[in-house]
Amino acid sequence: MPNGNKLKAIAMGKCPKCEKGDIFQFKWWQLGHFSKMNKTCPTCQVNFEVEPGFFYGSMYMSYGFSVMIMIIGGVAIYNIFNDPPVLYYIIPITLVSLLFTPFNFRISRVIYLHLVSGIKFKKIAK
Repeated sequence: MPNGNKLKAIAMGKCPKCEKGDIFQFKWWQLGHFSKMNKTCPTCQVNFEVEPGFFYGSMYMSYGFSVMIMIIGGVAIYNIFNDPPVLYYIIPITLVSLLFTPFNFRISRVIYLHLVSGIKFKKIAK
């Protein structure tokens, strides 16, 4: 996969430098461990936490994704159920937001690491 394809590396949760190593230790469906990150890339040893507190910035992206999920859910409920009572908005939107938490957490960190960290792709020799 190391061909400089940033979108594929982001989608697969791979290192921004070598695009081979995994950023997270476990798969996303292992809900007890979905947030465990490798400190360094297992392949090229680049440090993922560029500076202390680096990933605080990814919380803004996560917030944006959460708002987007809520807006899409609200519009869908409004259109499908003809503007139901407020409780019919709150319960499904809350549940969907909670279900998307692992995905939201991971994709926010991966995108932030790829776009803001300053780590550039470098093809490594085999």
